[in-house]
Amino acid sequence: MKNDNSNENDVPLRALLQEWKPEASLPPRFQEQVWRRIERAETAPVPTVSLATVFANWLTNLLPRPALATAYVAVLLVIGASVGWSQARQETARVSGELSTRYAQTVDPYQTTPQP
Repeated sequence: MKNDNSNENDVPLRALLQEWKPEASLPPRFQEQVWRRIERAETAPVPTVSLATVFANWLTNLLPRPALATAYVAVLLVIGASVGWSQARQETARVSGELSTRYAQTVDPYQTTPQP
């Protein structure tokens, strides 16, 4: 929204701005240095970042937060425990079946047992 008096207030400001001249000058060979930097940036090889570095940086940025770090550790422990329990259960079932077969063969060596 514009005021009707905006021209009256701007007159002294405009006069002051017309009087003002910047006194600062650029350093010597400024433009040449700018172009040299641009050339170096264009010809510089793009740095490659490994996946391990990205993961390490991500982990470093997340773990300073104690609540989040605790949650990650808890989730990883639950996943590890459940996978370990599942594998142990399968191994126990396999060994139990094998021991049952061996016991049956020990008691009656002529008994035929189905081969898995």
